Amino acid sequence: MGHTKPWAIALVAFCTLLTACGQLFFKMGLNVLVPTFLGIITNYHLLLGLFMYGVGAVLLVIALKYGELSVLYPIVALSFVWVLMLSASFLNEPVGILRSVGVASILLGVSAIGRGSRHGGALKLR
Repeated sequence: MGHTKPWAIALVAFCTLLTACGQLFFKMGLNVLVPTFLGIITNYHLLLGLFMYGVGAVLLVIALKYGELSVLYPIVALSFVWVLMLSASFLNEPVGILRSVGVASILLGVSAIGRGSRHGGALKLR
């Protein structure tokens, strides 16, 4: 994968799962939010979501140090896949054909970028 460490790719993929879980907890927290300062700082769903976002951000920074941005950053699009799966599973949100096609497109795109970087498919710009 060029100059990108395989573990950095796995770490970015893990970051996408963490941030997607953070978004799920944000949504769950907002569903029971008491709109006061005390209600916000005692809402464990929101706090857990913020924690997951923070850990994901730190891990993403670490991964970016050991890989090419053009290889690693497109993997962040996997967040859309995780959010769709988590919201369908835990929030009973519908998954229609267009959403499924969109997720398949994201997966194909991320795979194509990964294969292109592995096989030297990068376009060199001067």
